[in-house]
Amino acid sequence: MGFAFRHVVGEKAEAVLGEPYVSIYLAIRAEPPYNSGPNYSPERFRERTGKQVKLPGFELVAAELDGEPVGFAFGFTMAAGRWWGGETTPPPQWALDAPKLAVVELDLLPEHRGLGVGKQLLVELLDARDEPCATLLSRPDTPAHAMYQRWGWQIVGTVRSAPDAVVTDSMVIDLSRRSAGL
Repeated sequence: MGFAFRHVVGEKAEAVLGEPYVSIYLAIRAEPPYNSGPNYSPERFRERTGKQVKLPGFELVAAELDGEPVGFAFGFTMAAGRWWGGETTPPPQWALDAPKLAVVELDLLPEHRGLGVGKQLLVELLDARDEPCATLLSRPDTPAHAMYQRWGWQIVGTVRSAPDAVVTDSMVIDLSRRSAGL
């Protein structure tokens, strides 16, 4: 059986706060450069994500193999005029002025990488959205950072989301001009 992609919105999306999603998140955050640091605890994930699932436009896409989640992506609508919190460089005006999809997580278990599943997770999340652009935060010291750039995401600044967080690059992609499949 191949991979299947399941979209979940509304109250059902709160499933991301339980198993196996928390375990997938923790497996990824055990890898370098995260190394299971305190920002990546299950409590912090549940607290942060518990608030996000209640935000407008929240959507979870799960990659399943034989009916079991092996990865997921999720995000929510960030209203026009809003940007990432914390210490941030100003985003481009066009991105700030538009409603945008804030992609918060893209996690895939290591044994399923290199098969196009991660890219398909992101495509599934982005393709049905009405927002004209999307944004995400990416640590420059991760393999995912270069992957996002290959897929057309542009670095537009930096963000330190909390005093104890590392500085990440804020990235955007114009969804109104992209081709199918990123």
